[in-house]
Amino acid sequence: MALSLLLVEDTKTIAESIKQYLELDGHSVTRVDHWSYANELVKHQNFDIVLLDLMLPWVDWITIAKTIRSVHSETPILMMTAKGQLDDKLEGFEAWADDYLVKPFDLEELEARVLALAKRLPKKEELSFEDIRLDRSQKKVFKWDEELKFSLKEFQILEMLMQNQWIAISRLDIIEEIWWGEAGFEEDWKLDVYLSTIRRKIGKDRIETIKWFWYRMNK
Repeated sequence: MALSLLLVEDTKTIAESIKQYLELDGHSVTRVDHWSYANELVKHQNFDIVLLDLMLPWVDWITIAKTIRSVHSETPILMMTAKGQLDDKLEGFEAWADDYLVKPFDLEELEARVLALAKRLPKKEELSFEDIRLDRSQKKVFKWDEELKFSLKEFQILEMLMQNQWIAISRLDIIEEIWWGEAGFEEDWKLDVYLSTIRRKIGKDRIETIKWFWYRMNK
């Protein structure tokens, strides 16, 4: 699952390590080092999870957590801090943190906690990408509100691409997800056929091919 993450961390080396590690696994990470920037972002953009450093200068971290909650009540908050005393943790949970990680931590553990929080996220019943809209509950695809006829496999492939949007998805990942791990020659050939059909329906340039093996939605 590719996630959209907001990382609020003022220590450059830590922030870059977290960002690089998570982006290598396909997540989208927006990093800011000052709460004023983060404050504007949370007002105008939806993130799946917020990674929040508690030791930011110029602002009380409890205020930050409460501000996030006031705008996006269901967005999970993972707090990161060098303060590991029980009282500090309890104070963080009282400020509506969903998880608490004490520095220094292993990046693998950080991602494991992020993925655990992601499992609690409500599944979006509708996905959109510019003029394309996908209704999960009815298994329907629309372009400018005009319904397009999609087979189940076509729908599932487009759903996977739209769910990840700006993230490139490999052929192998698509095949294993759609054909339940049967990554054989027949499935590989079928994927090309389905992609060609989807492109014809939504616009041939809407799905970008990257280095012959990766695909993503193209603005």
